[in-house]
Amino acid sequence: MAAVSTLAVVGIAAVVLQSGNPSAVAVDASPLRATTESRPLLLGAAYRSNDDLPGTAPSSASPSASASPSASAGSSAPTSADPTPTVDPVPSTAASPIPRPPKPKKPKPATREQKARNVPDRPLDKHTGKRIVYDKALMTVWLMNKRNEVVGRYPVVGRWDRPAKGTYRVFSKSEQSGNPNSRVTFNNMVRFTYGPDTKSPIGFHSIPRYYDGTRMHPVSSLGLPIATGGCIRMADKDAKAVYDFMKVGDLVVVLPSP
Repeated sequence: MAAVSTLAVVGIAAVVLQSGNPSAVAVDASPLRATTESRPLLLGAAYRSNDDLPGTAPSSASPSASASPSASAGSSAPTSADPTPTVDPVPSTAASPIPRPPKPKKPKPATREQKARNVPDRPLDKHTGKRIVYDKALMTVWLMNKRNEVVGRYPVVGRWDRPAKGTYRVFSKSEQSGNPNSRVTFNNMVRFTYGPDTKSPIGFHSIPRYYDGTRMHPVSSLGLPIATGGCIRMADKDAKAVYDFMKVGDLVVVLPSP
């Protein structure tokens, strides 16, 4: 059709030139111009539509008929029922801060009115191996085995000025003993030194009892430096534990007073 329109224009132009009067024929070329400009001048199958082909009826298919195969093939398209693959979370490789254990509080020595505070699980001496450690500042005794493990920790009643700090050895033991001057008896005596003035043996033993059976001081006072003699007084069961654990010749460590 573009070729026919071009030939018509050429024919009209020839008639005008032959007459010598351009105004003799008035032709409205705007429809032709619009038709010419709206169509490409190239010819070929790529530029032809169904309207251009003779004997072809116009197509009644809507633009939606040319939808993509994925939209028309309902059976092949994914549905909401398809399971969504799960992916395990990948652990972060970023370094996380390692919590630090709380710093142990500094022990506070006992006074005559108040027991020691923040007593540590282990004694503060530098020795190793089997031993008994007596901390006069904390009024506490530890039993340590050969593997340097704590097997017992007990509050005691003693005094700050005796025995002197240092290391000693157990030299004798008695299941029952007493002091006739003070009219008291006590059990499970483990001796390791002597008093500086009386020359009487000093050791670990149960809380003394007067001859009438009453204790010299209550069990609740264990942990206070209120003793008048030089021995280290303990609850009955704790004294028995020390007596069974310590042997003659075993090490005794006495730590200083505050």
